[in-house]
Amino acid sequence: MQNFLNEIQLAEKQIESSYQDLRTFAFQLCDEVMKNGTGSDIVIAPSLKSAVEEALKDKNALVESLNNSKSDSTTLEDSKLQVGDLKKRLDEIEKKIRELKKTLGAIAFERSQAEDADQRLKELFKGEVEKYKTISQNRNSESIFSKTIAKVKYSQYIKKQDNTFISLFNLLDSNKLLKTIKSPRSEDLINEYQKLSKKREIIKKRLKSRQNQVDNLMSNYQDDSITILEESLKDAESSYEEACISYGLFLFDNGSKWINASTQDQLLDLMTQMLQTQRYIDSQTEYIKKCRSMLVLDDYSAIIHENEKKISSLKKEIARINDQISDIEKENINLRQKIKKLGGLDE
Repeated sequence: MQNFLNEIQLAEKQIESSYQDLRTFAFQLCDEVMKNGTGSDIVIAPSLKSAVEEALKDKNALVESLNNSKSDSTTLEDSKLQVGDLKKRLDEIEKKIRELKKTLGAIAFERSQAEDADQRLKELFKGEVEKYKTISQNRNSESIFSKTIAKVKYSQYIKKQDNTFISLFNLLDSNKLLKTIKSPRSEDLINEYQKLSKKREIIKKRLKSRQNQVDNLMSNYQDDSITILEESLKDAESSYEEACISYGLFLFDNGSKWINASTQDQLLDLMTQMLQTQRYIDSQTEYIKKCRSMLVLDDYSAIIHENEKKISSLKKEIARINDQISDIEKENINLRQKIKKLGGLDE
């Protein structure tokens, strides 16, 4: 019995594998017919063919949507990286410009106190120069209290000096008086500042444009859109495959209606492979039936054998019971004889 069970399991696996081969051949047959036709004027199963065309249309639409979504995702990531790079470059330029402003502001502040300084520079910085001189002079006051306060103010002024120099530079720049500084270093520093300023504006424009692109993409982009499309595409591919297989199997079952002298060799080869596969499936199915019949015969034989054992056992039991009955009857006969004897004595 176990051998038959093993044979059935093996045959079932072979049938399953062959059935998958048959489905593959059916898909290939459908694909070839959809591309090049059957070579016959007869229209075979138009409804099944339309189902294949619709399934293919749905699948291709999802492929296009997925590719577009992936392209948008790639563009979005690239744009984000470019935004990050532009921000980094802008920060670096801002730091350089700040240092230049601080340096030029300090130079201008010193120049404004020189005798030969441009009068416009002197007038523009007059208030700040007076403030600095006052704080510095109070540090030399004879009053300890005044000197202490002056030292605190001077310390606070020095801490804020960088921002002060930057403010002074901005004041010069806004009044278009940078050239009034007139120091050996100022011309080169001003040129460098102007170049960096232009570069900063260019980067700001590029950053704004790229950021707008990122914002637009983000407004239309969903993190799970690609995953959803991929899952939908899997379903569409499965539907297309099943539609192709159904059409291919129908073409196989109805080959006599469309195969003719002009049928391509590739189609004939596929039909031959499918026919061989189907015959193998049929033979294995028949073999399984025979194995199952043998299993049933074995079951019946086993039942008969068990029944015969029961019959034999019952027959032995009947013989034993008959012997017991015989013994009881003999005992009854003896007892009756004794009763008769006892009755004779009474008479």
